[in-house]
Amino acid sequence: MLMKISFLRLLSLFILFFFAADFVFAQNGYKVGDQVQKIAIRKSLNTDQGLTDLNSKKGQLILLDFFGTWCVPCIKALPALTTLQQKYKEQLFVVLISNEEQTRLQKFLAARKGFTLPVIADEDNSITNLFQPPAYPYTVIIKDGKLIAITEAAAITGNDIENWLTATVEPEIKIPVTETPKTNFNEVMNTGYRSANTLVRLSQDYMYAAKTGESTIVFEQQLKTTSLTDLKNKLNTDDEKKAFWINLYNGYVQATLSKNPDAYKSRSAFFKSKQLQIAGLQLSLDDIEHGFLRRSKIKWSGGYLSNLFPGKTEKELRVNKLDYRLHFALNCGAKSCPPIAFYNPENLNKQLDIATTAYLTGEAEYDKEINIVKLSAIMGWFRNDFGGKKGMIRLLKEKAIIPEDVHPKIKFKSYDWTLYLNNYQN
Repeated sequence: MLMKISFLRLLSLFILFFFAADFVFAQNGYKVGDQVQKIAIRKSLNTDQGLTDLNSKKGQLILLDFFGTWCVPCIKALPALTTLQQKYKEQLFVVLISNEEQTRLQKFLAARKGFTLPVIADEDNSITNLFQPPAYPYTVIIKDGKLIAITEAAAITGNDIENWLTATVEPEIKIPVTETPKTNFNEVMNTGYRSANTLVRLSQDYMYAAKTGESTIVFEQQLKTTSLTDLKNKLNTDDEKKAFWINLYNGYVQATLSKNPDAYKSRSAFFKSKQLQIAGLQLSLDDIEHGFLRRSKIKWSGGYLSNLFPGKTEKELRVNKLDYRLHFALNCGAKSCPPIAFYNPENLNKQLDIATTAYLTGEAEYDKEINIVKLSAIMGWFRNDFGGKKGMIRLLKEKAIIPEDVHPKIKFKSYDWTLYLNNYQN
C-alpha cells in the first residue's frame, strides 16, 4: 500500500540539477532508460515548496511536462493532465516546466484561477538543458528515479498511467512508451528556448508582446537605449545577428500594422522610412533586411548587386555570409509571406531548415505533365541569393519537392500583398 503524503511535501521531491559527473546529460539530454538523480530544491510559482528527491517514493510516477504559454497544444493538454492528477492523486505527480520569465508565467496563472498543477520557472534553462526537449509539446515520465517514457501530454491516457505504475522498472522490461512525435514545423519553430543572449532575448520578448497584443513600448524603449557598443559586442555570430534582426523585423511589422493598417497602403514608404530606433540608430525595415541580413545587397537587383560603400556601422552589424533561408523567415505582413516563429541562435540552423522546407512544400507547384515548377515571387525577386535558377532546382531536389531526375522550367507566381497579420506558427 502506498504511503500517503501531502502534495506540497511531495513537490519538494523534485527539480533536477546535476553535479559535474552528470555533465553528459546537459549536452545530450536524458533518454528512455537513463537514471535521473542528483536533485536540487526549486520553488514552484503556485505552491509552497519545490521538489527535492526523486528516488524516495517507490513506485510513484513523476510527470514532467515542458510547456510554453505560447504553445497551443501544450495549453490544450492541461485540463487532461489535471484530470489525471486528480484521479491518481499520490501515485502521480504532474509538474510543469517553462523557461519563460516568472512575470509572464504569473500572468498566465492569474488568468486561471484555481489552477492546481505546480509550475516551475526555469529561466536559466538548468532543468530544460538536462532533458534537451527537441520540440514542444514534450513530456517525460520518471519512476523510481529512471526515465521510462518520452511522449506528449495530450497522448497520455489512464491506461498508460496504470501500465507505468504496475510495470517493474528494469532494463530488460519493455515499458510502454509513446514515441516522441516526429519533428514538424510548429514544434521546431517554437521550442520555447529563450536565448541566453540578452539582446536576442529582448527581440524575442518584443515579438511575443506584438503577438499577444501587449504594449511593446517598454521593449522599444530598451532597444532605443541599448548602447551601440553592446549591440556590436553581443551580436558576435551570424546566428545571433540573424535571430535578433529577424525577430525585430517580424515583431515591428506586426506591432505597427496592428495599430495602423493604413500604413500598408504605401508599402514602399513603410519599408523605406527610418522608423525604428535601436541603439541610437534610425533604421528602416529595408536597412534590416537588405543591409544587415542580406549583407548590403541592393534591394531590387535580383541579388546580383551590392552596395559598394556601406557605412562602418552597417558593416559591423551585418552578417558575414548571406543565408538565403532568411527569405523564408521574414514576414512583411502580406498573405504570401512565410509564417512567423520565435528564432533563437541556439537552434537557428534547424529552425531555418524547417522553415525553408515548410514554405517550399506549401508554395512550390510542380506540373510533371509540362515539366514546369511554379515558385514564390520572393525567389524571383532575390534569385541570386538562391544561386540563380540552377540553385533553386538543386534546393527543390534537396527538399524532395521535385524528383531527382527532372529538369523543369521555372516560373514565378504572383505575390498576394493582401494585409494578413497574426500569421504565427504555434
